Amino acid sequence: MQDEEAKSSDQGQGKPDHGNPGNEQRPHSKNRNRKGKKKLPAKGSVSLPRYEKADSERRLELSELLRLVSASASTRVGKDRITELQPETSPSIVRSRLAEVGELTTRLKDGLQLGLSGLGDLSKILGRDGSSGGQLLDGPQLSIVARVLDRARSLRRVLEEDEYPHLKQRALKLTDLPALRERLENTLSSHGEIMDSASSKIFDLRKEARALEKEIKEWLESQRDKSPWKKFLQSSVITPRNGRFCWSVRAECRHQIRGVVHAESASGQTLFLEPEQVVRTGNKLQRVQERIQQEQRRILGELSREVWLKHEKVMELWNHLVELDVIQAKSKFAQSLGCEIPEIVEERDLLLIQARHPLLIWRELEIHGHDDRGLEKAYETITHLDLQLKPNRYQLVVTGPNTGGKTVVLKTVGLLSMMVACGLPVPVSPGSRIPVFDQIFADIGDEQSLQQDLSTFSAHVTIVASILQSSTSRSLVLLDELGSGTDPLEGAPLAEAVLDRLYEKGTMALVTTHLGRLKEYAYRRRKCENAAMEFDPEKLAPTYKLKVGLPGRSNALVIAERIGMPADVVSVARERSEKETGIDPEVIEGLRRSQSDLERRVREAQQHGDKAKQLARDVEQQSIDQRNTRGALEYEMERSEEQRVHSVIDQVESALNRIGELTGERGVVLSELRSLLEDSRSGTRLNQRRLESARSLRKGDSVFVPRLQQVCEVKKINKEKQKLGVLLNGIATEVQFSEISWVLPPPGFQVWWDCDELTSNQDEDR
Repeated sequence: MQDEEAKSSDQGQGKPDHGNPGNEQRPHSKNRNRKGKKKLPAKGSVSLPRYEKADSERRLELSELLRLVSASASTRVGKDRITELQPETSPSIVRSRLAEVGELTTRLKDGLQLGLSGLGDLSKILGRDGSSGGQLLDGPQLSIVARVLDRARSLRRVLEEDEYPHLKQRALKLTDLPALRERLENTLSSHGEIMDSASSKIFDLRKEARALEKEIKEWLESQRDKSPWKKFLQSSVITPRNGRFCWSVRAECRHQIRGVVHAESASGQTLFLEPEQVVRTGNKLQRVQERIQQEQRRILGELSREVWLKHEKVMELWNHLVELDVIQAKSKFAQSLGCEIPEIVEERDLLLIQARHPLLIWRELEIHGHDDRGLEKAYETITHLDLQLKPNRYQLVVTGPNTGGKTVVLKTVGLLSMMVACGLPVPVSPGSRIPVFDQIFADIGDEQSLQQDLSTFSAHVTIVASILQSSTSRSLVLLDELGSGTDPLEGAPLAEAVLDRLYEKGTMALVTTHLGRLKEYAYRRRKCENAAMEFDPEKLAPTYKLKVGLPGRSNALVIAERIGMPADVVSVARERSEKETGIDPEVIEGLRRSQSDLERRVREAQQHGDKAKQLARDVEQQSIDQRNTRGALEYEMERSEEQRVHSVIDQVESALNRIGELTGERGVVLSELRSLLEDSRSGTRLNQRRLESARSLRKGDSVFVPRLQQVCEVKKINKEKQKLGVLLNGIATEVQFSEISWVLPPPGFQVWWDCDELTSNQDEDR
């Protein structure tokens, strides 16, 4: 981070003109007077160049980041599309693209493989607009079409899940072309070769060709080791040349073997000769091969016509697959850097929580390894950034020492905003919010131009002027070392005027500076705030932490004093600095200490508040557990009472059963007694509470079933049959009203319920 800032800091300063060394005079130009000084244009005669988006992308290194993302793509076209990504200005589109990345990330973590490697560039085969229509396609080209159709069909099946709505929408676009797909699959191999099953004619021709080849090879192999042939041959290898099978004959023995010479070696020592005994068969084989080629061209012609009839749909499917490759590359890159998807907001509300510059993370991963341990080490090494800009605080003036991280703050905010607009997750913590800007403007680094005869200051002024002309209230402006490169007495008022213009527009802006007047400026504007890059005066080193609320110090005098500058010299310098800036550094330091103390107290108060909230939650949970325990104990007591009642009733019924059936008045009394016993069995207090509880249930409620020792979700209620349909571990089942408890069990409380009597009651009901 320090190296990055040092580089940016160097760029912000004027550099010697290496194109004009020594006192060498520049060529006279009509833009210069006789003394060689540049003529200033007349007031109002300058036409400002239009600010190009590419300028911000270059200064914020978006192209370098996209190059790293593209390395995760599986296809060449996917890589190209990633490097050509442009920031989107529609919040809804950005949300949709990020949601696709998030859903695919989840699927990839679950083991999904898109299988898009080797997907060729169909735009070069079928043309982006079908301009190549009608031309004959060869086997490898048709095999690419077949692979597109196959992957589209396969991915539609695995992506159209309701749980992932954005991927499902994309999957629905992957329509199948079964007739064309099956014809290609049945005709071509994966390498684009026409299979024997493509037609009966090609099957027969190839069979005949293989038989002729076998006949020729068998003769050549059987004769090569026999006299007199053996002594004339250079080797025993049978070599094909121009479609004919040949012996390798020594050149000096050419006339010892009758036949046709088809080629010779580079040295001229070996001739490749086809003996006359197999020439007739070779001619026949050649005619068969020609007929095979004719049949292959016919098959390729038919397939090409079918593809061209569907070429628009095929190209559409190919484009969807390439887009999936782009989404996959974004997801893999985001995972490698530990990125998150921030909340996308339409209002001017930028909140970065523990943000880090992605290129710095990548640099650390290159050092420590691209794995979890390397990522953890990178996050430990790089100081995170916490920053917020909102409608009532949309300007931030950042001050602090050189190489303290000011430029990295600008680049981090700018690049993360561009990444989000390109549909890329960013290295921030959950809870971060990033708006979608209509354009991001950046003036970072040295823009000195020898070709345009501009000094560093002039180049910066030109850029800032074009930014003021083009920016809106929905823009983000990043200005590094505003007002530097010239006399501070003039640079500071100019910088204030620039900030005033942006303030009036309501443009969100981050500015870094060393100018004291801009520190005061932030105090005079209600919606502008100071921020400082922390510096450790004991270690004489920056901490790279951004502290919002107070201006920073360049700490030049502190550093000078620490490294040996005489104390009286430093004292005089400090007095003059106070007179010139009008700001007492000791006051600022006191305010900074007060702010640090206040922040510490706030953190302590938050910790105490968190502890109090946790204690309240614990007390509430204990109260709930106690209620559940009390309810469960009451349930057990009433269940015991019910068991005793049932036991007495069972004994009385057993005694009545021994009496047997009676007639007359005694029989009527006995029947009434039995009915009274049955009413007593179902009229216990526990059973009545069960029925009341069951009748008050609604679909979706949770109910405890002691017999199952499970809390189930109610799906159906049948009050007539006194039954509940419940969902138990995803399986639907039925329970009686009499089987439920009106209280949920407390943690660790086991209710053992003997349901013998319930089972017997159910059997009687049946």
